[in-house]
Amino acid sequence: MSLLGDELFHEALSLSNRVTNLGNALDNLDLSGPGFDSFFERRQEGYAVVAAKAMDLIERLLADFDLSLPEKPDYYRQRDGFASAVQAAGERRNGIKKTAGRVQTPDSNVTHLFPKTGEEGE
Repeated sequence: MSLLGDELFHEALSLSNRVTNLGNALDNLDLSGPGFDSFFERRQEGYAVVAAKAMDLIERLLADFDLSLPEKPDYYRQRDGFASAVQAAGERRNGIKKTAGRVQTPDSNVTHLFPKTGEEGE
């Protein structure tokens, strides 16, 4: 049995697995492609999500054991920074999807270079 209780104990243990899985996933991205396969954006989002989960876990530990953290200055709001990083990544993904939906593929790779003439132009 654990001092933390089973649920909290397993959640704390799984946090290191989440970090490892994130690192493994990032290692498999193709950095040779244009835009580095969004490596930096994915890294920022992934670690922000893991950090937010770690902060949730810390808050649960503080509440369960009636502990408190030292006072922080008002400008020190890590959770807000993590939330904005995740939100920005979501907006980038949505923007990419919208842009991809608007791009029209021509019937021919020559059409956009040379206008259609005669019957083809009608």
